[in-house]
Amino acid sequence: MNVFGRKKTLVATAKRQFLKALNDRDIAAINSLVVELQRILGAEKLTDLIVNEVMVECDGDSHSWFCQIFLGQAQYEQMEGKAQSNVFKILVSKGLEPGKDFSSGHDRSIIIGDRAKQVLISEVPQGHQAAFEAQVESSLVLDPVTTIEQQLGCAFFTNLTEIAIQQIELLSNSQAAAYLGVLLAGLVSRHPQLQDADFPTRFIVNALQGLSQERAMVILNDPETNPQFDEMIIFGHLLAAMGDKEYHRIAEEEGGISLEQLKKLDLVWCGERRLSEMIAMMEKWHFKDR
Repeated sequence: MNVFGRKKTLVATAKRQFLKALNDRDIAAINSLVVELQRILGAEKLTDLIVNEVMVECDGDSHSWFCQIFLGQAQYEQMEGKAQSNVFKILVSKGLEPGKDFSSGHDRSIIIGDRAKQVLISEVPQGHQAAFEAQVESSLVLDPVTTIEQQLGCAFFTNLTEIAIQQIELLSNSQAAAYLGVLLAGLVSRHPQLQDADFPTRFIVNALQGLSQERAMVILNDPETNPQFDEMIIFGHLLAAMGDKEYHRIAEEEGGISLEQLKKLDLVWCGERRLSEMIAMMEKWHFKDR
């Protein structure tokens, strides 16, 4: 094997050893590898190996751990801030909208939708895209709205926003505030990650966008701290947003809410008691009646 072939094999072996040491959180092994490879490859090529080979392929947690340990917390936070700024610049330059396609989460995380994710992946060289996509999945936070809609198999939140816009037109200001308060409280209670993504603010802004500024401000500034609203109306709207064809029957005396509809509602909403408790009770009654 010629010199070039031996060096290529060495680099491949070193890369595997680095990835294993990172996965094991083995600081001693990493230090040993750095000393040995710096002697063989030189500082510049070693840095290139770590940055362009190892860091690209390791998972997000290992990436963060390595940077915090070997850069120090202050430098790590500074690096994270610059990285987030660069990501935002890339997304904006490609026509994506802050607050819609991507946003900041807690602890300098970045919340992104599918479109933003694909834009970021397209910026990575072809050979590293698969590894980068895996890292994106662990280091960036996918927009919970997108994730929940994928699980439901429908544009649930888009549909619900359109329903809310129509409903608010029919309600008084205090009723509209109560409707939004109860609806959002149930959604966030069932999916707390929506709060982290600032979903309630986005939903309210979209739901009130067709109103005059004066009326919107009155609704937003409603003083009621414990809003009350007919949950059956909200259940109907949630089911309609999920594409349930029988949503209108839940308020009818002869119809009522079915077990299957309760199971659907439990996927997205939670009141004082989880709907799953009601489902369990109904299934128990159904079993007794057989």
